[in-house]
Amino acid sequence: MADGREVDQGELLGVAKDEERARSLLRALRTLSTGPDPKLREMANGVLRGSLSAEQAFTDPEYTAALFSGADKVRRAGELRSDAEAREAGARFGEWQRAREAEQEHDDQASGGRDGDGQDRERRPGGPGGLSGPASAHPESPWRHTGLNGPTGLHGMRGSNRHGG
Repeated sequence: MADGREVDQGELLGVAKDEERARSLLRALRTLSTGPDPKLREMANGVLRGSLSAEQAFTDPEYTAALFSGADKVRRAGELRSDAEAREAGARFGEWQRAREAEQEHDDQASGGRDGDGQDRERRPGGPGGLSGPASAHPESPWRHTGLNGPTGLHGMRGSNRHGG
């Protein structure tokens, strides 16, 4: 997209599979595009500009290595933190969730509660963000694909996760 336009969430549906995941992916790409890792910034900006498809980005060995490296750093940092740091991270995560829910509620009101093709969105229990179970079940949670139950689950698994662990 040489015109300087950013891709929209509809253009990410090929890898995201639904509107909500596409919206989450777009947010993640925007975050990565300004993050500290130069390889991830390059990848995210390429996808956002449209010069790189999401499929290409997520199958490129250099980009996937950078993604996994970043995830490993987060995991190691979680393992090394104290209980007080874990509680603080949990509180920050709660604030983040509330902000996301408010943003989602605003988006829902702006779109009249309809998704991209005009169909009513399915409402999930727990309000606009739909969080009624562990954080890992929440589609916007950064831990949703890790099997971790939110920031306090980084010291070890607690309870059970959606993968049966």
